[in-house]
Amino acid sequence: MRLTLETPVTYLTGVGPRRAELLKRLNIFTAGDLLWHIPHRYEDATTVRSINSLRVGEDATVIGTVISTGILPTKKGLRVFQAVVQDASGLIEVAWPGQPWLDRQITKEDVLLLSGPVRFFHGRQLAPREFVNLGAGADGTTGGRVLSVYGATEGLSVKVIRGLIESHLDALLPLVEEYLPASMLAAAGVPALREALAAVHRPASVAAALEGRARLAFEELLFVHLLHRKARQLTRSARDGIRFLNKKNLTARFREVLPFTLTKAQVRSIREIVADMCDATRMHRLLQGDVGAGKTVVALFAALLAMENSGSSRCC
Repeated sequence: MRLTLETPVTYLTGVGPRRAELLKRLNIFTAGDLLWHIPHRYEDATTVRSINSLRVGEDATVIGTVISTGILPTKKGLRVFQAVVQDASGLIEVAWPGQPWLDRQITKEDVLLLSGPVRFFHGRQLAPREFVNLGAGADGTTGGRVLSVYGATEGLSVKVIRGLIESHLDALLPLVEEYLPASMLAAAGVPALREALAAVHRPASVAAALEGRARLAFEELLFVHLLHRKARQLTRSARDGIRFLNKKNLTARFREVLPFTLTKAQVRSIREIVADMCDATRMHRLLQGDVGAGKTVVALFAALLAMENSGSSRCC
């Protein structure tokens, strides 16, 4: 079956019927939906610390090799998966309360990237908020990374969703087509869509992730703006407006007796409003300005134009 963005997620490797049902809770029905499941935050694990430098109360990222594992029961019946991780500088105990099933995923000799707070519990202990199993024999000197954190649901963890997206990202990105002009992207200072999606899912840094998200935000604001303009156009064309004649009787006399000179902005606003009032389409305008900017005198010119047309406001 040829992969497209419309391919049901059931046909993606690693999904299947059970996971497909769980993904529906996140409104993920197709491969395209999976690609557009954007992370809601990021875990910055780019700065890797040596284990012997960790202090209780700190939040840190380490990379180390598992030298032992085990499951410990607590008095309250909670089962805690524990591993001892070692790097060139020393070792530390890592604990996952309530996750005994990790015993099937983490084994001796695996190299883990771990990020989370360091606490004291019978010695130093790392409570990982995030972890990545780099596999047995991986290079323990490998640098850290930025981990994407996705919206999840019961039975479908962030780690599983991250793995699904990561495994299919290279196949899905080439299917994405850019639909905004290059000149518009350059003017806005945002990357192309394919590049942006790669950055938000697989960021080289938090800054790169934010740059990708900026493209998506720009696109969303652009479409909202276009929808508002289209709605405004439809509203104006739905029925004819009142077409006034600029007779320049009251308006000219009023301008002559004004004890001050109108500003350039006031003159421009008056001309635009008069042009709209003398057009057959409906006017939609908002006059905005600071207190004392002269909005009232501009509005008065519009009122005088209407008064000039009293009794004959509809004219072809």
